[in-house]
Amino acid sequence: MDMNFSKFHRKCEAAISKVAQSTKKATTAACKEIMSESLKQVPRDTGALASSAFYEVKHAPDYGFEARLGYGRGGEVNPKTGVPVEEYAVVVHEDLEAIHPVGKAKFLEDPIRDFALRKFPRTVIKHVGPALESENNE
Repeated sequence: MDMNFSKFHRKCEAAISKVAQSTKKATTAACKEIMSESLKQVPRDTGALASSAFYEVKHAPDYGFEARLGYGRGGEVNPKTGVPVEEYAVVVHEDLEAIHPVGKAKFLEDPIRDFALRKFPRTVIKHVGPALESENNE
């Protein structure tokens, strides 16, 4: 009886590990897709704002992984004004009244919302599903 429990425990640990690895892959894929769409929407005057785009995936404090996406990292400075991107990125993102020849406000929020509504389940299934299937077939 003890042997069967040990085997079951090992299989559970292996499944949890595969799901965790797959969850990181799914989170990274989501970030790449969201940021790709965001970069199509970000206002471009000098390119400094777009150049400051970033995402990172790391272990969450309690469980799984968390992602941070944004603009204003890397020390980019607007070459026209000399202002660091981190000082104006939020203003450009939130100002719905501003007219941009290229891009628009909500250039990060909209792609995140669209991904959550339309693409999140597909991404999870694509990356986590095979890990679950492989455990079922062993």
